[in-house]
Amino acid sequence: MLTAIVATVIVVGLCFLVFVNSGGINWYWMTSKARRQGALPAPGKETMYDVRRLLLQGEKDLATLVYCKIFRTSRREAKKAVEELDKSLSGKKLG
Repeated sequence: MLTAIVATVIVVGLCFLVFVNSGGINWYWMTSKARRQGALPAPGKETMYDVRRLLLQGEKDLATLVYCKIFRTSRREAKKAVEELDKSLSGKKLG
C-alpha cells in the first residue's frame, strides 16, 4: 500500500516537472492574461488575421500560440512559420 502511494506521488511529481519545464505554466498564464485583456479572440475563433495583428503589435509569443491553435501544429513548427511571417511584415510594424 505504501509503495503504491509513493509511486503515485513520484509519477505525479514527474508529470508536474515535465509540464513546468515545457513552458506549460507560462503559456497558460500568458493566454489567460491576454484573453482577459482582449488581445486574444474567443477559443475556436482564431484566424490568421489575429496572428498578423499580434505580430504587428510585437506579440510574437501570442502569435505563435494562435498559429498553433489554428493549424494544430507543434510550437516549433508554429514558431518557424510565425518568424517567416514576421520577416515579411518587418517593414509594417505599428508604433
